[in-house]
Amino acid sequence: MQFVDSLELVRLGQGISGQTPLSQFVRLLDGLPAQPQPDSPVTWSVRGSASGDAAGEHERWLHVRAHAAPTLVCQRCMQPFVCTLEADTSLQLVASEAELEALDARDEASGLDDQDMVERIVASRRLDVLALVEDELILSLPYVPKHDVCPSLPDALKADGGGDSRPSPFAVLEKLKKH
Repeated sequence: MQFVDSLELVRLGQGISGQTPLSQFVRLLDGLPAQPQPDSPVTWSVRGSASGDAAGEHERWLHVRAHAAPTLVCQRCMQPFVCTLEADTSLQLVASEAELEALDARDEASGLDDQDMVERIVASRRLDVLALVEDELILSLPYVPKHDVCPSLPDALKADGGGDSRPSPFAVLEKLKKH
């Protein structure tokens, strides 16, 4: 575990970075297949910054970046493959749970959708950096992991023509669109 004072990191505009073996991210690996290279490095960095506006409002930010390559199981061919995970997130630091709830309620009331909402966490004098990095990597896991191109398909899919040889039911509409 590596702890930092998140407010001090922001105040000084500093960062912290490192490499940690994949095997130390237990929550990330929970439910994944056995890792053939459990000591492969997870490269990460956390940097603090502050911004202000003309009204004197100051926002504090933590910028989290991480790169990992765990082994997942392709849900198309059921074979293991190395999946590159890239996390690049900016988190706004807030002073308290009450402020966090108030800002989240304000965002929801303004009708922002999930993609436009700012991610926030409560500032801490003892922030577990590796837990934060692990959280961001977990969020970057694909919902349905799969190869870009499967090296082999199961026999059942081969007998069905691989699932890609059937004509699209929308092909007729495409012809109409051209006229």
